[in-house]
Amino acid sequence: MTVSKNPYELLHVMKTADIQEIKKEFHRLSKLLHPDTTLLPPKQAEKEFRQICEAYELLSDPIRREAYDRKLSLAQKNMSVEDYESKVKTVQLGSKKKIVNTTNRRPLSGGELFSLLLLCIALCISLLLAIVVALFNGKELQVSPIWLQSYYSHSFAQDNHIKFVHDVKSTTA
Repeated sequence: MTVSKNPYELLHVMKTADIQEIKKEFHRLSKLLHPDTTLLPPKQAEKEFRQICEAYELLSDPIRREAYDRKLSLAQKNMSVEDYESKVKTVQLGSKKKIVNTTNRRPLSGGELFSLLLLCIALCISLLLAIVVALFNGKELQVSPIWLQSYYSHSFAQDNHIKFVHDVKSTTA
């Protein structure tokens, strides 16, 4: 994801704005710039809408916002990112602070984790129920498929037929 402009400028908020202000301004702008509701040409509307969505995504995540703000302050101080990262790593290793994950993937929410837990529980219950029902009905737990059984019985019958024909020819000769 690349935001071509400053995300604070795109969302028309100050750098000190809190998440509620950012969210409010994003919703206002998204209503104005959405390709289905704006009077702008479709390509331009899509581009501007995508930019404000990316800006909101960046500013709504506290970790990514902090990293972006740090990058902005480095650019203002004319300090390279590598110099800053080398200093940060030594400070983090010395004081044993947690190293921040800077990947673009967001962590799963509580609701998403709960749904995954429910899904796993449902899967386990259905497997146990299938095993109990199979054992109660006296069925085998491992059954070979019908198409495989018919293949083996067919090839076995052909082998026996060939042997039988061979035995008949050898006895008549």
